[in-house]
Order: sequence, then C-alpha cells, then structure tokens
Amino acid sequence: MKLKLILIAVLAFGSMAHAQGFASHLSVGAGFEGIFPASTFTKSLAETNQNPNTQATTNSVGAVVDVRYDFGHHSAVDLALTLNRSTELFYWASQYNVSRIQSNNGEMIGSYIFRLPSKEFVKPYFLLGGGMVRFSPNNNSYNTGVPSTDTKIAFAYGFGSDFKVSDHWGLRLQYRGLLRGDPDFKLLNNASNSFGTGVKAHVPEPSIQIVYHF
Repeated sequence: MKLKLILIAVLAFGSMAHAQGFASHLSVGAGFEGIFPASTFTKSLAETNQNPNTQATTNSVGAVVDVRYDFGHHSAVDLALTLNRSTELFYWASQYNVSRIQSNNGEMIGSYIFRLPSKEFVKPYFLLGGGMVRFSPNNNSYNTGVPSTDTKIAFAYGFGSDFKVSDHWGLRLQYRGLLRGDPDFKLLNNASNSFGTGVKAHVPEPSIQIVYHF
C-alpha cells in the first residue's frame, strides 16, 4: 500500500512538472536489485582465546523504485526505496549454536548524482549518499529470544549508466555499495539470547531498472 502511494505521488508530481516546462528533469525508475551482504566476524581466536562468532545474511533479490531529479549539466538528486526479504544467520562459537531470524527489509537511500561527460544515448554517473535500512522480523526465527525491528544507518556509494531508448523511456544499469551495521534485533543485551557480531557489513547491490522520463 505504501509503495502504491509513493508511485501515485511521483506520477502526480511528474504531471505537474510536465505542465510547468521542466519535464525532462524528472525521472522514475523501477526494477530489480540484487542484495549480496558480506559475512562479519568477531575478533579472531588469537585475540580472544576463542573461536570468532560469525554472522551471515542470505542473498536476495528486491524490488527497487528510484526517483531522480536532474539540475544543472552534471548534477542530480536521487531517492531510492528497496524492499526485500532475507535471513540473518548467527553462529555463536562458544556454545556451538546457530540462531536464525528472517526479516522483511526496507532500504531508503538518498544520493547525490554526479554525471560524467556523455553522449545522447549513454549517460554514466557516480553516486554518493546515505540513508537507512529497516529490518522487520517476521515469525520465522529459530533459537532466539523475541526479535524487535532494527534500523541501521547506511553509507552509499556507486556508479551506473542511463541508456536512452526513446524520448521518454530508458534503461538504467547500476552498482551501489552500502556500508551498514549488521542487525542484532535488539537482542545483544540479553545474555541468554544475544545475537549478532555488531560489526559493519559491506553490501554490494547491482540493479537493473526501466526508467520513464517525464
């Protein structure tokens, strides 16, 4: 429902932009994004006299909606929303124990876009920004306490290119990398049900989108 409201608002704004004569500045992209988080570890055996704890996130594919407004010759601002589902796996080495929490996730990332010198049909760019990732656990968990929704701040960087298909339609290929903390679902302070390494993870996120220019 929220996604539908966002799309309606974007389309309405696009209609107003077209009426006011700056239609070519606003675009909306929609497509799919791969999400491939790296595993994280606590300190090594040599440093702590025990095996490291390990946290891993399953790879997933999410839906992405991207709203972009160009201003000037080389600058744009961008707001992207990604929805996906993944499972956090935590291996507690001292107890030879594995915990699992599945969650529905939402990423909201704002970015500054710097466009490189380009031709009419190919427009490469770099992006730099940040936002947040919200992890909302569902009922699929194992060997944990009661997990709570967890939100992590994220730093974003990346690059991509827009390919013109027609005056209004295009294709976008993009790589975005996120640096954000691993979720602990607010279980870290409970000694019997602690979860997670508390370490920041790097998350590669390639995507492909169909883009409409108003």
